[in-house]
Amino acid sequence: MKSRSISAIRRSELSRATFEAVVRYGLRGTTLEKVGEIAGVSKGVVLHHFKDKSSLLEAVFRRSNNLLSDCVVELYRYAETPYERLWAIIVANFHEAIFNSGVCQAWVSLLGEVPHNTQCQRIQIANNTRIQTNLVHELKHFLDDAEARSAARNLGIVIDGIWSRSGAKVEEADSDKAISDMEYALMKLLPNDPESIRKHKEARAKIENIARIALGSKAFQEKSLFG
Repeated sequence: MKSRSISAIRRSELSRATFEAVVRYGLRGTTLEKVGEIAGVSKGVVLHHFKDKSSLLEAVFRRSNNLLSDCVVELYRYAETPYERLWAIIVANFHEAIFNSGVCQAWVSLLGEVPHNTQCQRIQIANNTRIQTNLVHELKHFLDDAEARSAARNLGIVIDGIWSRSGAKVEEADSDKAISDMEYALMKLLPNDPESIRKHKEARAKIENIARIALGSKAFQEKSLFG
């Protein structure tokens, strides 16, 4: 049991080092040697835990997607209404803990690996499905089933678009602007009468305040890609 625990810790450290290597050198420039250098171990140690670069990339995909899931779960703990739960999903996707220029650039670089790696495809599809399911579940409080699914798909496209533009350096990664862009899209898809708009603004403000404390804490940052 102890050896498996140590192995899991080492694999986590190496997946974090791989992500940092992708940020520094890009996907093509990331080698097992550079991963080992960042992690402070030899290439042999890296190969002991991961048979090749492809296996490392799969671990990075899991780590980054699990971090997003952790953000949503953490904010859900404080969300009390459908409005707040919907905003928990949005804020989690763009909180500065994971949405910054380095992470966005690495994500875009890693995304190019998806068509060539079956396991990475599965991980990414599972992540997209989870986001879609979470959105549909909350959107059903505002729309009928078919409209909720359509709205969730459109919001998912907006999320990917913001990440892609930021990762490609078309524009800077800005958490507040990204969340405001999502608010604009949301108001085009959901009822936007004065009372609904008020509730959305209150929910956004509450969840963003909670995120600054909960996701900005040292304990949570230690789980992040660069913590």
